[in-house]
Amino acid sequence: MINILKYKIEHQIKLLTLLKNEPDWRSFVSKGAIDRFKTALLESETYICEYQGEIVGYIRALVDGFGVYVSELYIAPPYRGNGYGAKLLSKIKQAHPDQDVYVLSDEDQYYQKLGCQRVGSVFKL
Repeated sequence: MINILKYKIEHQIKLLTLLKNEPDWRSFVSKGAIDRFKTALLESETYICEYQGEIVGYIRALVDGFGVYVSELYIAPPYRGNGYGAKLLSKIKQAHPDQDVYVLSDEDQYYQKLGCQRVGSVFKL
Protein backbone atom coordinates (compact mmCIF):
# COMPACT_ATOMS: atom_id res chain seq x y z
CA MET A 1 0.00 0.00 0.00
CA ILE A 2 1.20 3.49 -0.78
CA ASN A 3 0.74 6.69 1.16
CA ILE A 4 0.82 10.20 -0.25
CA LEU A 5 1.94 12.56 2.50
CA LYS A 6 2.58 16.27 2.77
CA TYR A 7 6.34 16.77 2.78
CA LYS A 8 7.86 17.63 6.16
CA ILE A 9 11.43 18.26 7.29
CA GLU A 10 11.43 14.74 8.76
CA HIS A 11 11.35 13.37 5.18
CA GLN A 12 14.39 15.36 4.07
CA ILE A 13 17.18 12.82 4.62
CA LYS A 14 15.35 9.93 2.94
CA LEU A 15 14.28 12.03 -0.04
CA LEU A 16 17.71 13.56 -0.59
CA THR A 17 19.33 10.12 -0.31
CA LEU A 18 16.94 8.79 -2.94
CA LEU A 19 17.71 11.64 -5.33
CA LYS A 20 21.48 11.48 -4.83
CA ASN A 21 21.42 8.05 -6.49
CA GLU A 22 19.90 9.46 -9.68
CA PRO A 23 22.33 11.05 -12.17
CA ASP A 24 19.66 13.30 -13.70
CA TRP A 25 18.67 14.68 -10.31
CA ARG A 26 22.11 15.42 -8.91
CA SER A 27 21.84 19.09 -9.91
CA PHE A 28 19.22 19.47 -7.15
CA VAL A 29 21.40 17.86 -4.50
CA SER A 30 24.81 19.17 -5.55
CA LYS A 31 26.85 21.14 -3.05
CA GLY A 32 25.96 24.46 -4.68
CA ALA A 33 22.20 23.80 -4.88
CA ILE A 34 21.23 21.60 -1.96
CA ASP A 35 20.44 24.37 0.51
CA ARG A 36 18.17 26.14 -2.01
CA PHE A 37 16.51 22.81 -2.81
CA LYS A 38 15.86 22.05 0.87
CA THR A 39 14.20 25.46 1.24
CA ALA A 40 12.18 25.01 -1.96
CA LEU A 41 10.85 21.64 -0.76
CA LEU A 42 9.49 23.28 2.37
CA GLU A 43 8.20 26.48 0.79
CA SER A 44 6.50 24.83 -2.20
CA GLU A 45 3.54 22.46 -2.34
CA THR A 46 5.44 19.20 -1.90
CA TYR A 47 4.19 15.66 -1.34
CA ILE A 48 6.04 12.39 -0.98
CA CYS A 49 4.99 8.92 -2.02
CA GLU A 50 5.75 6.19 0.51
CA TYR A 51 5.66 2.48 -0.16
CA GLN A 52 6.17 0.14 2.79
CA GLY A 53 7.64 2.99 4.84
CA GLU A 54 10.18 4.03 2.21
CA ILE A 55 10.05 7.18 0.12
CA VAL A 56 9.81 6.14 -3.53
CA GLY A 57 8.94 9.49 -5.09
CA TYR A 58 7.82 13.08 -4.70
CA ILE A 59 6.12 15.98 -6.41
CA ARG A 60 6.82 19.68 -5.97
CA ALA A 61 4.59 22.45 -7.26
CA LEU A 62 4.52 26.22 -7.20
CA VAL A 63 1.19 27.83 -6.32
CA ASP A 64 0.60 31.50 -7.04
CA GLY A 65 -3.16 32.00 -7.11
CA PHE A 66 -3.27 31.99 -10.93
CA GLY A 67 -2.39 28.33 -11.27
CA VAL A 68 -0.45 25.43 -9.89
CA TYR A 69 2.81 24.62 -11.66
CA VAL A 70 4.33 21.18 -11.15
CA SER A 71 8.04 21.71 -11.24
CA GLU A 72 9.22 18.20 -10.37
CA LEU A 73 7.71 14.74 -10.36
CA TYR A 74 9.97 11.83 -9.53
CA ILE A 75 9.39 8.13 -8.96
CA ALA A 76 12.38 5.84 -8.31
CA PRO A 77 12.96 3.47 -11.27
CA PRO A 78 11.99 0.21 -9.49
CA TYR A 79 8.58 1.69 -8.64
CA ARG A 80 7.67 3.20 -12.01
CA GLY A 81 4.71 1.83 -13.90
CA ASN A 82 2.58 1.35 -10.78
CA GLY A 83 0.56 4.57 -11.00
CA TYR A 84 2.44 6.36 -8.23
CA GLY A 85 3.20 9.41 -10.37
CA ALA A 86 -0.47 9.68 -11.33
CA LYS A 87 -1.43 9.49 -7.64
CA LEU A 88 0.94 12.35 -6.79
CA LEU A 89 -0.49 14.43 -9.64
CA SER A 90 -3.99 13.65 -8.46
CA LYS A 91 -3.10 14.80 -4.94
CA ILE A 92 -1.94 18.18 -6.27
CA LYS A 93 -5.15 18.55 -8.28
CA GLN A 94 -7.29 17.59 -5.25
CA ALA A 95 -5.46 20.11 -3.07
CA HIS A 96 -6.31 22.90 -5.55
CA PRO A 97 -9.67 21.99 -7.11
CA ASP A 98 -10.43 25.52 -8.30
CA GLN A 99 -7.11 26.13 -10.06
CA ASP A 100 -5.60 24.90 -13.28
CA VAL A 101 -2.62 22.60 -12.80
CA TYR A 102 0.23 22.78 -15.29
CA VAL A 103 3.23 20.49 -15.60
CA LEU A 104 6.65 21.73 -16.65
CA SER A 105 7.85 18.62 -18.42
CA ASP A 106 10.77 16.99 -20.09
CA GLU A 107 8.84 13.69 -20.16
CA ASP A 108 6.12 14.58 -22.66
CA GLN A 109 5.15 11.00 -23.52
CA TYR A 110 4.36 10.26 -19.87
CA TYR A 111 1.92 13.15 -19.58
CA GLN A 112 0.37 12.38 -22.97
CA LYS A 113 -0.19 8.79 -21.79
CA LEU A 114 -2.03 10.17 -18.74
CA GLY A 115 -4.31 12.15 -21.04
CA CYS A 116 -2.95 15.58 -20.15
CA GLN A 117 -3.58 18.35 -22.62
CA ARG A 118 -0.64 20.22 -24.12
CA VAL A 119 -1.01 23.98 -23.64
CA GLY A 120 1.88 25.76 -25.34
CA SER A 121 5.06 24.31 -23.87
CA VAL A 122 3.39 22.84 -20.75
CA PHE A 123 0.77 20.21 -20.01
CA LYS A 124 -2.53 20.88 -18.28
CA LEU A 125 -4.11 18.25 -16.05
